[in-house]
Amino acid sequence: MSLRTELLTDEEMVAASRKGNEDAFRQLFDKYWHDLYKIANRRVSSTEDVKDILQDVFLSLWNNIMDVEVSDSLGGYLYIALRNRILNYYDKETLRYKLLASQQFMPVEAENLAWHSLRTKEIRQFVMGLLEEMPPQMKQVFLLSREEQLTNAEIAALLGLAPQTVKNQLYRALQLIREELKTSHLRLTMLLLLAAIFSKK
Repeated sequence: MSLRTELLTDEEMVAASRKGNEDAFRQLFDKYWHDLYKIANRRVSSTEDVKDILQDVFLSLWNNIMDVEVSDSLGGYLYIALRNRILNYYDKETLRYKLLASQQFMPVEAENLAWHSLRTKEIRQFVMGLLEEMPPQMKQVFLLSREEQLTNAEIAALLGLAPQTVKNQLYRALQLIREELKTSHLRLTMLLLLAAIFSKK
């Protein structure tokens, strides 16, 4: 079965894949493989394991294509699927907390020193709780920026959003965290460190 897929949206390619169109599914695979590989490669040291994890993500997508709901971009769905597979990988290796947690929310370069100073159980649990309360899109943008170290342009491409939308979502997430920290009366030193971390817009 053949179908011209160059101009199709993710929603249309998923619909075609449900009808058994392998060309449409290959288009989805080619569209998202590189970005997902880059994310996984930052978390898993073995190249072969990264490839196995990604193969599992796309195999699961194919096997469950009838149940996948996508109104715009499939990137968010695939990111969550990849994240879960990586957590499962570390569960099996009994290294989840030793390796993955030590990398969680790792910001880029200049922010690293301040972030290391913030690694207290209290702050980390507080921020994680705030993330769970955020709208799904805002949470994904924040995690992709702060945890996966993707640029705004890369996040926009992965989630099918306008770069300005990504910037706005990230700004609102950071503002929410700042305000919640203030109302929770956490120590001033913590607030100052967070201000330094979140100064990147």
